[in-house]
Amino acid sequence: MIQFDPRTAGIPGLTPPEILVFLRIPKTAGSTMETVFERCLPGAIFHGHIPVSTSALLLRSTDAIGELYRRLPPEERKAVRCLVDEHVTLDIASLFDRPVRFFTIVRHPVDRIISSFYYIRTKSHLISYPFIKDLSFEEYLDSGIGLDSDNHQVRVLSGRLELDAPWDPDGGPVSASRVERHHLEMAKSNIEQRFIAAAALEQFTSLVWFFKRLYGWPVHRVLFRRQKADTGRPHLEQVSAATRRRLAEMNKYDMELYEWVRDRFSQQIRPLEPSFSREVRRFEMLNAAAQKVYHAAPDSLRKLTTQVLRGSHAA
Repeated sequence: MIQFDPRTAGIPGLTPPEILVFLRIPKTAGSTMETVFERCLPGAIFHGHIPVSTSALLLRSTDAIGELYRRLPPEERKAVRCLVDEHVTLDIASLFDRPVRFFTIVRHPVDRIISSFYYIRTKSHLISYPFIKDLSFEEYLDSGIGLDSDNHQVRVLSGRLELDAPWDPDGGPVSASRVERHHLEMAKSNIEQRFIAAAALEQFTSLVWFFKRLYGWPVHRVLFRRQKADTGRPHLEQVSAATRRRLAEMNKYDMELYEWVRDRFSQQIRPLEPSFSREVRRFEMLNAAAQKVYHAAPDSLRKLTTQVLRGSHAA
């Protein structure tokens, strides 16, 4: 039986923030993380969903989300502790009358951009859809239609609004300011000053465990299944080496940010070692076993299990 030492609970020097916001970057396991928080903070999540965005970074208007927030009854607004279900900007903090801390997940830029392209070209509600649905990946890069292939993660995390722009309704290149080194430094500064944690995608399980310990959630609540959309994207090695080099060169600031975030999170959890990594390995084993059981179970039992996990508000 896999056991966890209760004496290792908590994160020394940190307490759960009054408001936690997921600064969610497309194709960084956001849907999977969202399900974890929905199960662990029932009744405390504000759903600021705005279905359509003109932003080439897929960012939603803070004003539009604010309208939804202000429609909530006062007691529901008071109960809010988290926003995890939307692509937002840093100025979302202005909505709340309590201190806000952020967290985010970054992904290797080359892999993220490939995943993003094969995802957004299936989304018929996007303004870009008619113009990119039949393009090859290389044609899309040449077109300049989107911003997701140009240091998308620095654009979002820098908080600089001039680095976003609307899609051209006629399918022309998007016109937005170029990313420069000082934007990368802004992104780093924002993470250091305003984020409770930032991790790379391959550190996803460790980040889940970080929050499990921070909030004191029971282990069964943080079990997760990867939410994957089958968009027909090729494996990374199936993309030509020349295209991968091109992507790395186009996204040199995102590459630096990704490596910096990965190293920073490793340093952040280092004081928790060796118990933290030991617990994460045990949790990975438990999570893998739970998923095998889940997939082997009849549909009726899987539905019941999902309902129990979503509806169980007890410890």
